[in-house]
Amino acid sequence: MIGYGGVQVKKFLLIVLAVMTISTVIGGKYHWNQKVSAVQTKVNVTEEKSDEGIVEESKSIESQKVEAEPDKDRLVKLDKVNFLPKELQPIFQKAIEEQRPVNLMITGSSSTSHKDGAWPQLLESKLLDTYGDSLIHVTIKEIGGKTSQQVVKESIYKKMVNMKPDILLLEPFLLYDNGEIRMSERLKNISKIIKSFKKANPDMTILIQPANPIYGAYYYTDEENDLERYAKQNNYTYLDHWKAWPDYNKSEIEDYLTEGNVPNDKGNETWAKYLKEYFVRDDEKE
Repeated sequence: MIGYGGVQVKKFLLIVLAVMTISTVIGGKYHWNQKVSAVQTKVNVTEEKSDEGIVEESKSIESQKVEAEPDKDRLVKLDKVNFLPKELQPIFQKAIEEQRPVNLMITGSSSTSHKDGAWPQLLESKLLDTYGDSLIHVTIKEIGGKTSQQVVKESIYKKMVNMKPDILLLEPFLLYDNGEIRMSERLKNISKIIKSFKKANPDMTILIQPANPIYGAYYYTDEENDLERYAKQNNYTYLDHWKAWPDYNKSEIEDYLTEGNVPNDKGNETWAKYLKEYFVRDDEKE
């Protein structure tokens, strides 16, 4: 028989064993929970980094797309430059690099009308259709009822000079000056006008063209030849659109002019067609 003291010892040992068992279970569970928590934290961090990586990658792709758009637009514009005459291509290439349009100014006498349907407006429409307003900007300035002498004396051209065009397409009052001013004086007036434009923009390109032909002209044709010679001597491009008109010695040309000897619809279309073919090169003709 186990005495009373032995029973007490046995109970005490059982209590100690129970306490140790519970402590072990609780400790193990706590340790397990810590490990699980650590693993979950690690997984969450990995997922967060992964998500961040996706976001960053997405942002990077968007950034590349934004950068690619200007490059694509630039390449499209450079491709369009190939349709221009070679002497104008460097001007447009420079403007593309500077991310701006080329400024073309068209000016002259009443033969260079700013009205709808006149050749400057027809040319502008063609240029915008071909190159777009982000590549070319056209300004039309008609100076009607003035001789070249009046244009210079009254400084009418000064406001236009301040616009600093990249290209000046000048019809220098040849017809309106006819019978009024000697050709030598006219050429001096033209030089003064061009000099002012060049001073404002030394890199400007000058394109010179005569006014429209008229029926039965005599001295006027000599003056046109003098203007062409002047342009070539000064390395200006001369646009001889008279080649596109009917022979000025034949009455047929009157069908292209108004009673005031400026282009009518037919004359404007003829003049515009010549200039369109200059500004928009046809590869098939090359």
